[in-house]
Amino acid sequence: MTSLKQLLKLAALGLAATAAAVGLSTTLPLPTQAQSGLTIFGGVDAEFRLPYSIDGNMPHNSNARFYLNVQRTKLPRDVISLEIDYPASFTEIGGRFNPDAIELRSGEWRGRDVIPVKAIDWNQAQNRIEIIPEEPIPANTNLVVVMSNVRNPRRFGYHYFNLRMMFQGDVINQYIGTWPMEIASETNRRR
Repeated sequence: MTSLKQLLKLAALGLAATAAAVGLSTTLPLPTQAQSGLTIFGGVDAEFRLPYSIDGNMPHNSNARFYLNVQRTKLPRDVISLEIDYPASFTEIGGRFNPDAIELRSGEWRGRDVIPVKAIDWNQAQNRIEIIPEEPIPANTNLVVVMSNVRNPRRFGYHYFNLRMMFQGDVINQYIGTWPMEIASETNRRR
């Protein structure tokens, strides 16, 4: 009789071990082949990454100011228009622009001299802002797009703003680069 009890205990232990092994194999991910190369966060290639800084970079601040820099090397010819695309997530979580408070400046970081603008069109349906200067912006000019009175989204997020420009003599916009922006981060770090 004792041998039957021992046999039943061993069988029960075997079933429990099998059930545990099956349960673990279905809940734990199986190892897979890694991709070649090293990408920690992904993002924008260095040659297309544009610098920026933000004043008042706090969640839901309605007085934020974006300084979107474009280096002179990105303007090989005279520029007749700029187009900035932003992600829908920016406005979906409360972000807004004031097209009357957008200007172009020559120079670096925060810019110096204001460049007169003929028109600024904020197309909310297409998540796009188009800026047309009164005169073509000369080649090899450091440029800053200053967006004042921006209302930041309610919470922190990474928002990629893409820049396309039309050069004198062209008929389509060309991709220039991307500002990978940390918006509503409660810091005023320069990128």
